[in-house]
Amino acid sequence: MALRASRRFLSAAAIKDAKTYESLKTSGKTMMVGYFTSHFSLAGKMYKPQFEAMAASYPKAAFYTCDVDDAPLAAYDAEVVDVPSVVVLPLGLKPDGSPYDKSDMVVISPELARFDQVLSRAKAVIDATNVVEDPQGQKPWQFDPATGTTLPAHE
Repeated sequence: MALRASRRFLSAAAIKDAKTYESLKTSGKTMMVGYFTSHFSLAGKMYKPQFEAMAASYPKAAFYTCDVDDAPLAAYDAEVVDVPSVVVLPLGLKPDGSPYDKSDMVVISPELARFDQVLSRAKAVIDATNVVEDPQGQKPWQFDPATGTTLPAHE
């Protein structure tokens, strides 16, 4: 029996803590697309390769994976309530020039245990989101004590 060694280059970064999650918000990409799962989620394991393949087709977006048990603050900030879920957070400006904020975040969860529809619905959201790059660059998001999450820095 021959053993084959192969290298797999992952397109999606693995988030292990809240600090890494927050640093993606200033990465210079037009949007953050996260795949939230957990070690117990069979559907999360089944669809992860498809998410990584999808990540390769969107070079302007920052794709990441996050285990909700490893980084619960990231999952809380992304308002994840079910796994697997995909979170799309536009970064930058809307076509009218106003900045995107937390209210523009879209969380795609499996409805009625239809796990097979999560990635196709996420792809539709990504394709429908039009982001203009901010010429001033991205600023770090600020902690909001009222909600316990972060909000973009607006002038």
